Amino acid sequence: MYHKLFRVTLFVTTIAIILAACAAPISSPALATKEPIVTEAAPTATEIAPTNTLEPTATQVVLGVVTGRIAFQSNRDGNNEIYIMNGDGSGLTNLTNNPADDSVPAWSPDGKKIAFSSNRDGNIEIYLMNADGSSPTRLTDRSGDDFGPSWSPDGKKIAFLGNGDGNDEIYVMNADGGAQTNLTNDPAGQGTPSWSLDGTEIAFDSGHNDLYDIYKMNADGSGVIRLTDHPGPDFWPAWSPAGKQIAFTTYREGNQDIYVMNTDGSDQISLTNDPADDSGPRWSLDGTQIIFSSTRDGNNELYMMNADGNDQTRLTDNPADETWPSWSP
Repeated sequence: MYHKLFRVTLFVTTIAIILAACAAPISSPALATKEPIVTEAAPTATEIAPTNTLEPTATQVVLGVVTGRIAFQSNRDGNNEIYIMNGDGSGLTNLTNNPADDSVPAWSPDGKKIAFSSNRDGNIEIYLMNADGSSPTRLTDRSGDDFGPSWSPDGKKIAFLGNGDGNDEIYVMNADGGAQTNLTNDPAGQGTPSWSLDGTEIAFDSGHNDLYDIYKMNADGSGVIRLTDHPGPDFWPAWSPAGKQIAFTTYREGNQDIYVMNTDGSDQISLTNDPADDSGPRWSLDGTQIIFSSTRDGNNELYMMNADGNDQTRLTDNPADETWPSWSP
């Protein structure tokens, strides 16, 4: 069941990642039965078009190449906590300081709040705190687990993954936790939502016969379209700031790599192509860089690369695991 797989990677310090599949050529995207109504907003960011012949530079520790603040998950204090740091690695601060596992931070569009997942009240729920870690508030209080929050571009709604109904589904709620609604209602497991630039669509991964692919749907749950069709599996999509590309994690090469594709599923291209596990891509606000997690130095560290896969550099260097980065507005 995919919910178990997600939680395995979500709490990477306690259980190993379990994924296995055979590599196969990328197939043309298969369409679902209903076409969505798509309204593309005018790009507000610059994206670097990927090439098919990437030759990433050698991995090295390079700090000071990222602007803004980065929230991320780390177990450097013995359990998963939410940290923030400046782009140059300075100003490292533990925001949660809680004996429970706090994970998967998501910065609000105005930069004032951070949504995250935590099991501090028993099962995993969605919480909200100020960007300085103060005033943590629980937004969900349901049976089952709720995790992986994703903000709508206007900051009014939060999509998340929940299994309170006995199956992994994509839900959406108001930013204060109200009006929680199941968008998918699909017997196949769903996972990890990501909003489009204009807020009209949500990308997510979904599994049929345990073969996970990337899908997108209208923000009300209608018009579902499959974007990838590969026994990979493909999961953890991240919509680009300009709205024209989706980065995602895949297992199609025998290990986790980061790919990018157009929002219609075309031009699926590998960005990392490394024998280690690279996962959880997140875009910079201008769309020119991607932060991700990688095990290429023995444990999960945060790395950054250009949007075409070049100049892959390490941002953290700690014996603990650093995962699930989120770039501040």
